[in-house]
Amino acid sequence: MRNNKYLIFLLLIYLNANAQENKTTFGLQFKPILTSKIFNYSHLNSIKENYNFSLIPNFSYSYGMVIRDKLSKTFSIEYGLNYVDRNFKLEFSNSNIKINGFSDFDIRSYECPIQLLTYVQVSEKIFLNGSFGLSYNILTSDILSFANNMNEYYQIFYRKKGGYFALLANLGSELRTDQNGNYYLGISLHLPFSEIGRLYPYYDDTINEFNNLNFNNQFFMDISGRFITLDFRYFFKEN
Repeated sequence: MRNNKYLIFLLLIYLNANAQENKTTFGLQFKPILTSKIFNYSHLNSIKENYNFSLIPNFSYSYGMVIRDKLSKTFSIEYGLNYVDRNFKLEFSNSNIKINGFSDFDIRSYECPIQLLTYVQVSEKIFLNGSFGLSYNILTSDILSFANNMNEYYQIFYRKKGGYFALLANLGSELRTDQNGNYYLGISLHLPFSEIGRLYPYYDDTINEFNNLNFNNQFFMDISGRFITLDFRYFFKEN
């Protein structure tokens, strides 16, 4: 254990020395989340006791800041802070009792990513980038939401307590200019190691009811939290 602490201490010193010796670049990013089923996003269908549920992702996005510390000619460390807003629609229906509606809700979180970046220069000003790393994510709250057209239906999203870790991967290209900073276009994968929360739907019109059970026996839908983004970044001119 003591040796591990010593190695971590040396690694931190090395990274700090390289960050001071080499260039540190600050950037901003905006990342719309791709909602197509092609990208295996959080589309989900489920049936329970003649109740049909369909989870559909709506337009979602992430934005934040990026700090890039250059380690060598081909490697850099990237880290930062992002705000993520994922919007969903849960459609529900039951033909036996003739109900049909939906409920909108959004899952908000903060992401702290760190990635190892490598790049290859393909022309005077264009670089191809690839990165791989992890992020720690904190969900802001549990969510209570109601149906658009009835008072008998509601749902509760219970977030994963203590946050969650996700695997990150990224590919893209970057245009570097001497006077106007750097422009980046890419695509990223955000892949949690487990579900980020559970969605519990309820219905009660005094005659028909759904999910009115002991909590441990209630029906729920796992929310995976997996998504792919299209990345737009701008890095300020290096001093």
